[in-house]
Amino acid sequence: MQKKELIMNGEVQLSGTVSMPKENLNGTAIIFIPGSGKIDRDGNVLKPKVNFNIYKDLSDYLVELGFITFRYDKRGVGKSEGNHLATGLYDSIQDVKAIIEHLRNDPAFGLENILLLGHSEGTMIGTAVAASTEVGGLILLAGGGETLEEATKRQRELSFQALEEKKNITGWLFRTFSLAEKAEKKNQRLFKKMRDSDKDIIKVQMMPLPAKWLREHFDYDLLGDLKKLTCPVLAVTGNVDIQTDAKKLDRIRELVADAQCYELESMDHMLKEETEEPNILDAKNAYKKNVHKPLHPQLKTILENWLLRYNESN
Repeated sequence: MQKKELIMNGEVQLSGTVSMPKENLNGTAIIFIPGSGKIDRDGNVLKPKVNFNIYKDLSDYLVELGFITFRYDKRGVGKSEGNHLATGLYDSIQDVKAIIEHLRNDPAFGLENILLLGHSEGTMIGTAVAASTEVGGLILLAGGGETLEEATKRQRELSFQALEEKKNITGWLFRTFSLAEKAEKKNQRLFKKMRDSDKDIIKVQMMPLPAKWLREHFDYDLLGDLKKLTCPVLAVTGNVDIQTDAKKLDRIRELVADAQCYELESMDHMLKEETEEPNILDAKNAYKKNVHKPLHPQLKTILENWLLRYNESN
């Protein structure tokens, strides 16, 4: 495998890694679009530091199949410049478009056949890019068909329910004093403050919050962009993924002509096999527990079959 550091100068300077096989190169490139938060090109969380390496591991596997991959650090993350908190949805969309343009026009690459692979929030960004830019295909992992507003609302509801069901003083307080309802009202006031603002970042109780990012996500018409997709789409979400609703894959089946969707048994949000009952209050610890597990084996099989069929038809 060959790896090369690539620096691109657009609105901000982005840094990433191009990986390619030494032989049996098929000429198709796959751009990885990461999830939300301070996650680097390898899929590692920078604060607090946790090395998941899910993008690196997935890239290595796809390179073994003969594909070129490009993974990048988002704005304000790793070696890329910019302010992470000030970055909006459309900034992230524009960055992916700039990467596509670079890989197509740089004489060192000259890649025409480009696929997008989005994970978590990257599924929304990838959908937006594919709806307005010519790409060869779109892969959506741990997401797809669900907006950020819907996902975060469902996550809050699961958290409140789990707290109310606790058999301790916390559960009693939540049940007795309707704390879930009060917490949701507080969240809605916070969302309104961010939506009413025209600033990229606002401070609430001295904590900086990504107002521009939330505003643009809450206003984004994901279903409208799904209807515009003309490229082949593969969407895979795990049935124990508590951050994403696998049932929303039905929207992709309904709205996209050339789509294959899979609700994968026992796959969590970090694309690992999870056999225990998911608990949203303990999700971070569960992810850390699985950090050394390989990628879900069935996910790898689905990706290989879809990608090889894609290459045969192009």
